[in-house]
Amino acid sequence: MDSSLKNNGKVSQKRAWYIVLISSLMGCSISSAFPQFSMTVTNVAQTTGLAESFLLTSDTVKSAAIVAAMLCSGFMYKKLGARITFIIALICTVLPQFLLPFVSSPAIFMFLKIMQGFASVIFPVFLLIIMDVISERQSGLATAIFNGIFYSGGGVGGTIAGFFIAKSGWISSYFALGIIELIIGLVWLFTVKDTASGQQEEETLNEKTSSLHLLKMPVVWLLIVAFISTTFVIQAITVDMPLFSEWLGYDEMETGKINTAVTIGLLAACLISGKISDMVAIRMSNKGKARILVMAVGPIIIILSSLMLILLDLTSFGLFYVTALLFSFGGSWGLGTFYSILPEIFDDDKLPIVTGLAGGAGDMGMPAAPLLVGVIFGARGMWHLGWAVCIAIAVLSLLACILLLGNKKIRTPQKQA
Repeated sequence: MDSSLKNNGKVSQKRAWYIVLISSLMGCSISSAFPQFSMTVTNVAQTTGLAESFLLTSDTVKSAAIVAAMLCSGFMYKKLGARITFIIALICTVLPQFLLPFVSSPAIFMFLKIMQGFASVIFPVFLLIIMDVISERQSGLATAIFNGIFYSGGGVGGTIAGFFIAKSGWISSYFALGIIELIIGLVWLFTVKDTASGQQEEETLNEKTSSLHLLKMPVVWLLIVAFISTTFVIQAITVDMPLFSEWLGYDEMETGKINTAVTIGLLAACLISGKISDMVAIRMSNKGKARILVMAVGPIIIILSSLMLILLDLTSFGLFYVTALLFSFGGSWGLGTFYSILPEIFDDDKLPIVTGLAGGAGDMGMPAAPLLVGVIFGARGMWHLGWAVCIAIAVLSLLACILLLGNKKIRTPQKQA
């Protein structure tokens, strides 16, 4: 075990930022599979004989698997440690990339999509490692950079797919992404070691009691609702924006450019919100509420950009580009703040469990987004109703943020020495 990862005091910040970067790149490659798949749905259907509606539904099932993976991530981390959990995630993310283009069995295809979703079990583990090694004053920026690069796969995947589809055919996009995932995964595996906090022989009764107690706390559920618009909109961007672009009449190269706007919005929002979150937290005595206040900006931007998607003439490429960028910016704003809120509210003993529980439950928006926006409304040409759902979800998140700001029980915990 690498002793440099045992606590903040013993790790150099240069190495800590390396861990942030390599973990972020691995996450980016994992999330890239969503838009890459969306851009090849028609090709996969023609090759495998599977219906397009089934293929779109498989992404919804994959999203549900992501939620399940996130919910059990904290327990796996404490039981197995980061290294074994990562190996499981790496297998789940790489193997389907090389098999999906050739699978005609609905059951096997769905199983591979579930595997892809379960790869997200590593997401909270990455965050826990980052929060363990990075200095407290930079925690917001570090988690923002991680989340920004991780979820920028929603744009990067589409850009990669657009390039390879145009140059060497749609199947090559699967192989290219799979190779990228494998290379980054092996680099992570051989350069980042387990943290001491992630290794436990057994889960104690107190830990089980703590988990049940957390699920009964209104603050936890308000945090989940506050975060759900972020995951919902990001998934709508990742899965449905390429489909919406095609519906508007844009080709693969133009859709790839739109995905570039998505990536820019994602990264910019995370970096800006994370930095502002750190700045506001320094200036306020209640650091948890300071970060929640910053997070509340995200739903407001989602509402405004969703109205633009509904009301504007998006056959103008420039206007569509700006709107997609703003929609991505608003949807991604919460990624720069949410996970830095948790250490400000919960003590070190509860943090691994609550990170998985709150993050996983907050990710309930992920399976709902492609189902509502893409399958139910988008497939029928009623995209305006899909974007209206985004507005409704954002309103709920904004109300949750307001209730959290008024909650007198939110205060900074006493950290263990």
